[in-house]
Amino acid sequence: MISKKYGFDIVRCLDCGLVSVSPLPTKEQLAAYYKWEYDHFRHSFSTPQAEPPKRKLPELRILERYCPPGKLLDVGSSHGHFIDNAHKYGWDVEGVEPHDEARIQSQSRSQHTVHELLSEAPDNSFDALTMWHVIEHISAPTDFLTEATRKLVPGGILALATPNVDSLVAKATGESWSWLSPPDHLYLYSPKTLPLLLHQTGFEVLHIETRRGRSRNFLLLMLQAVVYRLGLFQKVKGSVQKAAHKFRASQSNVGKISIFFIVEKLTEALSLLLYPAILITWKLGLGEEVLAIARKSGTP
Repeated sequence: MISKKYGFDIVRCLDCGLVSVSPLPTKEQLAAYYKWEYDHFRHSFSTPQAEPPKRKLPELRILERYCPPGKLLDVGSSHGHFIDNAHKYGWDVEGVEPHDEARIQSQSRSQHTVHELLSEAPDNSFDALTMWHVIEHISAPTDFLTEATRKLVPGGILALATPNVDSLVAKATGESWSWLSPPDHLYLYSPKTLPLLLHQTGFEVLHIETRRGRSRNFLLLMLQAVVYRLGLFQKVKGSVQKAAHKFRASQSNVGKISIFFIVEKLTEALSLLLYPAILITWKLGLGEEVLAIARKSGTP
């Protein structure tokens, strides 16, 4: 066992290095957790976080290096921002989204087909299948990816991204790493363990990399790691919450300035200055997110 969090043991396989929750939650526990999450974060589920992007998304650019626009299935399509963006650039798109409100909102806005379950999508039909931050939530990833292979045409391309458990931020933060969040995340992968899973489930890995992921502020993440490591989190937590409340409630730009706002902006600027050094960490497999491109095996 490498850690214990929220009442769950976090273990690492001594043979392959895969990190997982042990034992895995039951279906009843997962259902109760996701009901709690929905009840507490109802607004974020029912309202998109931002307007759909107007420019081609980086994930789509990477996918198109290996697969020209064709028929695409996005698994975990949420409010539909990725499939909307892909459609804009010539893809024939469908989605899979189990959450009712997100799925209905996506369908009503764009009229794209969005299935509730992966099993509902037609077999042998898609040139590309994408999963952006999905596989870490899946309790039976081998079965899930095996089913994904059936959705792809011969030679079809899989593109997926997931948190990198061997990232520099994960190593620095330890058990307080934000992506270490059972029972939401059940398996956590690295540039070494993700290819193993893909090979086991009928894919040939074409490309794997680590990158920034969803955070733009590397230094702020490292500063948070220091705060956690020194045991200062509980001392500053209340102040941070008060500052965040003041920031949201203020009607003027002056009122939104606080020490935490200043720290965030300074570390953001320094992160940009240190970009060449940060890029080296990504090349060494230490980026916050691991991205893989794979082809359905046994096909030209």
